[in-house]
Amino acid sequence: MSGPHGMSGPDGRPAGPFGFAHAGAVGPDFEEAVTAQLAQCFGPAAATPDILRVRNRSTERWTVPSTVRRLADYSLFGHPRYQQLALDGRLHWASTGTATAHAGHIEGAPASAERAAHDVLATTPGTTGRRGVSATS
Repeated sequence: MSGPHGMSGPDGRPAGPFGFAHAGAVGPDFEEAVTAQLAQCFGPAAATPDILRVRNRSTERWTVPSTVRRLADYSLFGHPRYQQLALDGRLHWASTGTATAHAGHIEGAPASAERAAHDVLATTPGTTGRRGVSATS
């Protein structure tokens, strides 16, 4: 599993961590491996969740195209063309496919979002262009 991520309610209840694993990793001992990782990350109580759902998205028609298993060319992920502004600088691309690190993986999405936000600040009048800081005129 690629590290747990949170999907909990506004007050933290119900707690809903989720994660991703390569479809080839799912086997007879997969659920035990998941609960062991939950316990490692969140403590012993997390080893006994009320509900554990394992969903194989690799078989879903609209989630995974039939050609994804044959995908061996990742050269377009993180390609500089996908980081170029469009529509005279009014459109900034941000997705895991535009990331320069971890492109095509969940880790690439926040890196891409940060890059795009920085680019927006740098190209928007009245902002400082510094990460996390903005000033309007």
